[in-house]
Amino acid sequence: MKPPVQTSRPSKFSNAQTILYEIDMVRFAAGSLGEPNGWSLWRNLECFLLHFRNLIEFFGKQPKGDNLSIQRPEKIWPDQATRPSTEILRRLRREDLWTKYEVRNDTQVNDKLSRYLQHCTEQRVDGKNWNVLEMCNELEPLMKEFENLLPDKTRPWRNPPGPCAIVVAMQESYSTATPTQAAVLLTRNSNPTEKSGSET
Repeated sequence: MKPPVQTSRPSKFSNAQTILYEIDMVRFAAGSLGEPNGWSLWRNLECFLLHFRNLIEFFGKQPKGDNLSIQRPEKIWPDQATRPSTEILRRLRREDLWTKYEVRNDTQVNDKLSRYLQHCTEQRVDGKNWNVLEMCNELEPLMKEFENLLPDKTRPWRNPPGPCAIVVAMQESYSTATPTQAAVLLTRNSNPTEKSGSET
């Protein structure tokens, strides 16, 4: 199949829709991780990691430049009458997630997410496992609460994926170096059930 000469992502008509797009991409990528190993898996993993990082930056990092941030609520809720209270907005701030995945000190291995995703670093030869299920469980309640606080949840795109209620994920994690798959069907209220074997 020939690639198109030009293409684009769906239009966003508000800053809130930019964040809704990130949320939908995280959910879509997580739901697609049950595809067979190889290029599809790697593509979906990188998509998930990219949009996951964008969201933990939105919810947890001090904003710079024109970056959207929960710390700049007027950019998401321009009408002050619909803006959540200071207390609610404080609850949506998750510096702990940004710290967990993107902040390292001199005594730690510098294995932050961006070292494996944004930059072609020498560190890429070192394997890194990503616990996708844990990452989804950390982010999904936050994404859901954010959505519920929006007065307008309209998306300009069709068929947005639903919440990560069902995720096909690996028993332990995905790796950016040596992918193996032991697919597990997981729901919020169920125990993992092994679904398929591994591949080398």
